[in-house]
Amino acid sequence: MELPSRATHPVSVPSVNATAIAVDDLGKDYSRSSSLADWILRGLRNGDDPARCDDDRVKALADVSFTVNKREAFGVIGRNGAGKSTLLQILAGTLRPSRGKCAVAGRVTALLELGSGFNPEFTGRENIYLAGSILGIGRREMAAKFSEIARFADIGDFIEHPVRTYSTGMMMRVAFAVAISVEPDVLIIDEALSVGDILFQQKCSRRLRELVEGGVTLLVVTHDLSFVLSICQRAIWLDQGRIRYLGDAGACVREYVAAMAAISGNVPAPSSDLAALPLQSLPGAPELSLNDKERLGDGGVRVARAWLLHADGGAGATFRTGDWAVVTILLQARRVVQAVSGGCELRNRHGQVIFATGLRVAQQLIAELPEGGMSIVTLRFRLELQAGQYTLDVGCGAGSDADNTWDRVLNVAVLELSNPPDQEVVHGLVRLPYEITVAQPRET
Repeated sequence: MELPSRATHPVSVPSVNATAIAVDDLGKDYSRSSSLADWILRGLRNGDDPARCDDDRVKALADVSFTVNKREAFGVIGRNGAGKSTLLQILAGTLRPSRGKCAVAGRVTALLELGSGFNPEFTGRENIYLAGSILGIGRREMAAKFSEIARFADIGDFIEHPVRTYSTGMMMRVAFAVAISVEPDVLIIDEALSVGDILFQQKCSRRLRELVEGGVTLLVVTHDLSFVLSICQRAIWLDQGRIRYLGDAGACVREYVAAMAAISGNVPAPSSDLAALPLQSLPGAPELSLNDKERLGDGGVRVARAWLLHADGGAGATFRTGDWAVVTILLQARRVVQAVSGGCELRNRHGQVIFATGLRVAQQLIAELPEGGMSIVTLRFRLELQAGQYTLDVGCGAGSDADNTWDRVLNVAVLELSNPPDQEVVHGLVRLPYEITVAQPRET
């Protein structure tokens, strides 16, 4: 899409174009020192050479480029301080970029800071009309929408009370209800869904799905990865202001989670000496093919071979609810590595992790593997799950934060789980141990 040559804030995009949001080489810098004295001293010290001021700048965003199609749900993920909120503020027009261009098509509604634009002395009703006027919607039109907004917010008589008396959750309810009621072409949300009780969060998720299906373009920053997996088609992972991954939402979340696990999971844990480990033969059953699978990591320690087995040692990917599954992986070091772990994850059709375990979880790390050294990790777990299909990831890692190395093999197998008529039906996602009693009431 052709963008205006000097656009520094969101501008209209022709409706004939299928692109709703276009970002081109966007950058935003902040100065570490902001006082007048600091600026004067820096000017005297550096003269007119801006290049000498680089050490005083923090790059909140650098070289960010992507597009979002109309009717698409697009997620933005990353750690705190990655530049996510800065990006959304630029797209919403509340912040000017230092470099680059962006364009947004149609009416934009942004839910950034919770309750931003609300007057704490005004009632909820008055703030609803105020929000409408900020968005260019007349009082008569907002009056027609008021009942719908109040019903969705569901805060009862508090809608007639000053906003300063609201809890954070109540303010979020009203702000979200207003944002979705004004028929936006593009809806931008920054972490708003992380506030409020679970029932309202589910209600918001359902409404967002309806909006996207109805043609609204959604761009959302969230730490709720299950939300990204269940609603978003694509996602971007920002890290220190730069793009680490841009593409399919499932792949983006998998890469982000794997990288975070490789960093945050490396805590000291008990280790086993390789020489003291018992000898074990490799399974005689056919192994899983790893050649055509997507892999993440640098591969300093690597999953060399893998098997998915039944409890009797036979290979297979078809199980019954309650069966034991056995995952065996052969790890091989490509250099000397310490604190070695191996494990697996099961994911449902939405990409959510249903079960995950490994040596690090069990605090049984292998103390050291020499270059070329190998170790067998066997994981057994009972499939107390709802009937359906699940994917299996296997992986390994070694080292601490500074020298971490890892390998992750995605979707090495698809497990087909059935629930035959002679078995108890799993009504939820999993079947937890439980007890049920029935009795007659004592006479009172």
